[in-house]
Amino acid sequence: MINPTIPGFQLISGYPLWFAPLCLLFGAGVALVLYYKNTSEDFSRSLVIFLSVLRFLSASLIAFLLLSPMIKTISRTTELPAVIIGVDNSRSMVLGADSLFQQDQLPLMLSKLREELKGRFEVYNYTFGQQVTESETTDYRDELSDIASFFSEINARFYNRNVGAVVLVSDGIYNAGKDPLYAVRDAAYPVYTINAGDTTVKRDLLIQRVNYNRTVFKGNRFPVEVVVQAREAGGMSAELKVTSEGAEAYSTKLDFSSDNQVRTVSFTTEAREAGIKKFRITVDVVEGEVNKANNVREIFIEVKEGKQKIAIVGNAPHPDLAALERAIGNGNNFEADIFYVDNLKTAPSGYNLFILHQVPSLTNAAISLTTALAGQKVPVLFVLGSQSDIPAFNRLKTGLSLIGQGKSGNEVLPVFNKEFTLFVTPEHIASLLATVPPLLSPFAQYQQSNAVNVLAYQGIGSLSSGMPLILFSQIAETRYGIIAGEGIWKWRMHDYQMHGNHIAYDEFTGKLLQYLSAETDRNRLKLTWRNTYAENESIEFNALLLNESGEMINDPEIGLTITGEDEKVYDFVFSTMNEGYYVNAGNLPPGLYRFTATAGSGTDQLRRDGSFTVTALNLEDVNTIANHRLLNAIAAQTGGKSLKPEETGELLPLLNSREDAKPVIYSRKHFTDLISFIPLLALIILVLGTEWFMRRFNGSY
Repeated sequence: MINPTIPGFQLISGYPLWFAPLCLLFGAGVALVLYYKNTSEDFSRSLVIFLSVLRFLSASLIAFLLLSPMIKTISRTTELPAVIIGVDNSRSMVLGADSLFQQDQLPLMLSKLREELKGRFEVYNYTFGQQVTESETTDYRDELSDIASFFSEINARFYNRNVGAVVLVSDGIYNAGKDPLYAVRDAAYPVYTINAGDTTVKRDLLIQRVNYNRTVFKGNRFPVEVVVQAREAGGMSAELKVTSEGAEAYSTKLDFSSDNQVRTVSFTTEAREAGIKKFRITVDVVEGEVNKANNVREIFIEVKEGKQKIAIVGNAPHPDLAALERAIGNGNNFEADIFYVDNLKTAPSGYNLFILHQVPSLTNAAISLTTALAGQKVPVLFVLGSQSDIPAFNRLKTGLSLIGQGKSGNEVLPVFNKEFTLFVTPEHIASLLATVPPLLSPFAQYQQSNAVNVLAYQGIGSLSSGMPLILFSQIAETRYGIIAGEGIWKWRMHDYQMHGNHIAYDEFTGKLLQYLSAETDRNRLKLTWRNTYAENESIEFNALLLNESGEMINDPEIGLTITGEDEKVYDFVFSTMNEGYYVNAGNLPPGLYRFTATAGSGTDQLRRDGSFTVTALNLEDVNTIANHRLLNAIAAQTGGKSLKPEETGELLPLLNSREDAKPVIYSRKHFTDLISFIPLLALIILVLGTEWFMRRFNGSY
């Protein structure tokens, strides 16, 4: 092994050290053979010596390169310990008695600390609240406090880094995310907390929460539960009042017998008209109360015309039927009844949608049933399986035909179609579809018409076969949905095994049925939006525009006008995106909004109207008492220390005294093949070129 060390680098090779002199002997031998007593060349003695030296050098170097030598260099870098400063940017930081200190003095003290840390430490600055941002500027406007997300962010960003300490500036109040103590359970760094905020319990009446159904039906009475908390209000009384559209819906007097008491008020009211209704709940402000913002809460309830009825028609008892019925029953919009096709002579009346499970079947073609449904133009969801009569199904002209059906079925997995646009599929539903067990699908060649929209393809393993598994079509004025496989009950079971509930499966089923049961939209301007947004969420709309032939276009401009309760108008223009449109209206204040979207002009103008609500979070107003106990626990658990804001200057000596907050020196080895070392190759070429030139110049080759 050749490994002579030269300052700055080391020469190494896979061959023994004594091979190097052999290269010199080889070079000398080549030079002797070529030039020693060579009578064929009429060169002077000095020229022969010069040419011999050149040949010796070139031959020796080439022989040495055959030993695959490498140069090993070692570079060293010094990484200063990182100090990460995270400042709580939520509104609760400035709702206490020390709000002026947080806004004026604390930023100056932190700025001084950052300057003192520079040179000895690498300083990184973050703010956190409803999101984590790399910044040292605070405005204390975030409507959420998620302390755990700050630790999750730095754990990811500074993994395997030299973190000396984390400085957490917070009031300890969190109302989103995980328990911060859990987030720092494996922290490899100390956390020093600057305990901001006011821990004094002041007199306060607050609406802690309101429990209600977001969706109710016209003509029904629905319950509302209001939880009111009193602090330091013993012996006081206040009135709780509920108003809607300017009229009083409910009121009651609350008496508080002790300083700290929770009262729960339940009442019912009637949903008289369809639409989105706003309810304002207030509790009186009592003498000496400082925080008045949490005495008011506004809720929005969507009143619908009534539940839609769904008939589930099965060929025979099957676990899929029960899974569908339970998923439908857990929703707010539908109710379901189960029938068996052998007991039906025609379609039951009074139903808005039919689910035909393996109907038509091999034992019952159900001609009278399917004929009646086609005549009534009722939407139908077909579930195909091993007992389906495929030729009879093909005759229904749903937009899908199965050709050359085999005797056996295929076990197929759903492969979600990311280009599906008929309705929004949330991430948790897409994640469920990516992990569910396979369905048993009829083995055949699937042919689909242009009217089909595929939600999921059949997959074998992780590969898509290109054949549809879940799809929708609209033939004339009738909507059809098709699930080309049986066994969807396993998906509901899988959802429970994964998450401990059936929420994702039931929501997925609800979305399928919601689309099928919706009135046929003949408007060529189609919009997608949500009925409710939180005040910290962006208001987003998606749009599709069709020409007279039903083809998607995105040349015309689409405008959007949003009007608030105060008649303030917000105007936007959609941006084109692939074949559709998109607009982000940003954040809007809480309230009820109506909107109008328009495309084209004059007699060709298309228009869509709608409404949505923006709900206030109010979480920062509910609790304004600083939780220093949590901050102290975080510091103790990680080996740090809790300080008062005025003690911020003590941080520098504390950090300087830590033995584990030291610079780390990293060594990195670099290996370079000499055969790819350009200067050496240039030297060999120069030597050979010089020898060739001298020989030519003196009349030889």
